[in-house]
Amino acid sequence: MADDHDDEYGTAGLMDDPEGYYPPTPPPTQTVFTMKSGHSLTLNLVGSSPTEAHHLWNGAKIISDYFEASPRRVKDKTVLELGAASGLPSLVAGLLGAKKVVMSDYPDVEIVQNMQKNIDLCDEGAPADLRGRIGGGAVDAAGFVWGADVRPILARLPPAHDRFDVLILADLLFRHSEHGALVKTISEAMAEEGVAFVFFTSYRPWMREKDMKFFDVAREAGLLVEKVEEVRLEKPMFEGDPGDLEVQKTANRYTFKNNDYDGEGLREKLDRDGFVKIRASLRSAYIIRLQAITEAVEQRARQGQWPHVRTIGKQFPPWDPADAVDRGVWGVQHLLKPTCPFSEEYADLYFSEGLLRHARALMSCTDDDLVMELFNMLIRPERDFELRWHRDDIPPEATAEEELERLNQPSWHVQYNLSLYHDTSLIVVPGSHKRARTAVERAAGPYDELPDQVRVQMDVGDIVFYNNNILHRGAYDSTKERTTLHGSVGHVNGSKHRARNVLQHGVGDWGMRDRLIKLGSESGDVGYSLHG
Repeated sequence: MADDHDDEYGTAGLMDDPEGYYPPTPPPTQTVFTMKSGHSLTLNLVGSSPTEAHHLWNGAKIISDYFEASPRRVKDKTVLELGAASGLPSLVAGLLGAKKVVMSDYPDVEIVQNMQKNIDLCDEGAPADLRGRIGGGAVDAAGFVWGADVRPILARLPPAHDRFDVLILADLLFRHSEHGALVKTISEAMAEEGVAFVFFTSYRPWMREKDMKFFDVAREAGLLVEKVEEVRLEKPMFEGDPGDLEVQKTANRYTFKNNDYDGEGLREKLDRDGFVKIRASLRSAYIIRLQAITEAVEQRARQGQWPHVRTIGKQFPPWDPADAVDRGVWGVQHLLKPTCPFSEEYADLYFSEGLLRHARALMSCTDDDLVMELFNMLIRPERDFELRWHRDDIPPEATAEEELERLNQPSWHVQYNLSLYHDTSLIVVPGSHKRARTAVERAAGPYDELPDQVRVQMDVGDIVFYNNNILHRGAYDSTKERTTLHGSVGHVNGSKHRARNVLQHGVGDWGMRDRLIKLGSESGDVGYSLHG
């Protein structure tokens, strides 16, 4: 009736907006970015967006060039981009060999669908040798609100990764009200030894002071802020905009890192005490997965279906697999051997940034210096079993002078235990890696309590790195569940020193990696470090 009344007086549609009152929504656009290699990426941009996702920002282009200039910045790393829009840096990171990339932006359906469209399009257009580095789940598109719970984003990480190695923030600082939320996300999503690349231009020069307050927020949150450099552009992104033209033509490069990862402190503790414990950092769901796959391999070993075992009653290699069923086992060898069940998952853990970052820090080296060595596991024995006091590479009959000669040589490796259950099996004498045995230690029985000995307390997921020539032994309780992953990582300079310790475990016959084979071929007949 009301409509009839309005029509009677000619007022129908009086409150309607006239045709053409609002401008039409701009259509989506495409742009092309050409990498320094010559490969071109066709990118879709949404027609309009209150989050400015309809632009291909200079920061995205510059950070993409920055990665291509040194691919190791993203190669084999996990990457998260915030405010990705078209996702250009994420796509470039994928092409350069990133292990996993998540490009994220505001959870608007059109924006997320557009990011996925770019993933699909760029994967299809990639050169044959690079195809698959973007598609097939290597690069994900995700909706995410800065400052929100990061767990759904972290859940996209591959196994053995709890946080992202690299974060990308390209031209996001103009959102002044979101600075705190951005920093919160960086702090919660970035790995201990990770890095956030923050590239930006103050497109509104009169607001530059507010842009720069972002770095104060980051410092207050405990992040280490470093300015890398400034890049002068030929022209501003938005020609004709008001304000200082030079500011509009200047791109700023910053990095954020965590202040709480103290690699130097870890080295000092290892050098002083001969061991250092690092708190658990693996996700609980991943711990549960590791417990499941290690139990499966353990059962095969106990049943004599996996020949590479450490048998009860014998401390050092070689071990006879024929003794496994009758005597029982206290360890399982060669988890990285291709025929070992779940070897790929063990390899993911062994080569994970969560472990290798500690190896690099403790040996003061880079990835290029690392040599793959051993990855085994120590398990609950069927009956109580103890290891006698020993140093891994020095026989008990060595004189004090012989001990010191070997102890004064560089170790060229790091050795660790990673506990999947509460573990108190490792007993050490702190500081004994730097001196010859005392008269009391030489006279002691193989299982006697020594002065100053410490039983290392390990909670689930803890890692203890220790010098293999510290005086140590093990005491294994058959009533307590135990699965502790035991690994070592070497330094390329120590191949001749480390060959005997590594190859005596029988890995030379299946080829762990080219470097390890090279290590063995250089060293000839290595024999055994210790016997019994």
